[in-house]
Amino acid sequence: MKRYIAVLSAMILALPLGALEKKPVEKIDLDQLIEETLLDVSRSKDHIAFVWYIPNEYWNAVISQNPEMNQIEKVQARLTMNTLSVVAVIQGDVSPVGPVRYYERVYLQETAKFHRVDAEGKKHELFPYKTIAGDVKNLLDSIAPALGASVGALGDNLQFFVFNDLADDGKRILDPYQPGGLQVDLKRKNNQPLQAKIEFPLNSLYVPRRCPNGKPAHVSWKFCPWTGAKLPE
Repeated sequence: MKRYIAVLSAMILALPLGALEKKPVEKIDLDQLIEETLLDVSRSKDHIAFVWYIPNEYWNAVISQNPEMNQIEKVQARLTMNTLSVVAVIQGDVSPVGPVRYYERVYLQETAKFHRVDAEGKKHELFPYKTIAGDVKNLLDSIAPALGASVGALGDNLQFFVFNDLADDGKRILDPYQPGGLQVDLKRKNNQPLQAKIEFPLNSLYVPRRCPNGKPAHVSWKFCPWTGAKLPE
């Protein structure tokens, strides 16, 4: 019996594990994607600060899953966002009495700093467009209610920063499928620094691999923590 169990265990460990596979955009779970890319960096009860990285995979998924848009509108929307990445920021001081005093866009433009972090950990500063093109602004405005629903009441005060996401060599500048990440540095009006770090690759963009014991393996894992089996890449 013991020998049978040992042989069976060896067979299970020898089963082929699925290699990394990107999810089709229509299969992306938006809740999982938001969970990975929306960070609360408030750090205290008297201040709120959220940073939300919105890759074009988010837009493509929203567009693909929107039954109210016709095919022409979907194609136009994808073309509009295809070479862009977006970071939404919200910051405000919480008053003991009265509403939250949200920070103005001008202040965020002056104080927020954005960096791409490469696979070696080196930082490269990113500069958002000073003005948002009309077609991009119209799309952001049209989808803003859905974005607001994703983050609740905070959605009404999101400030969008739009970045070029196409390098000279044709590759993406912020590639959520590759090792690295995005770092956003904020500053409170009392000069307290705040920082958000979003690590790539994003697990929600990949079809889950399975360890030999059937448990899902995070995209960043090289080995299964339960069995020690090497995961295919």
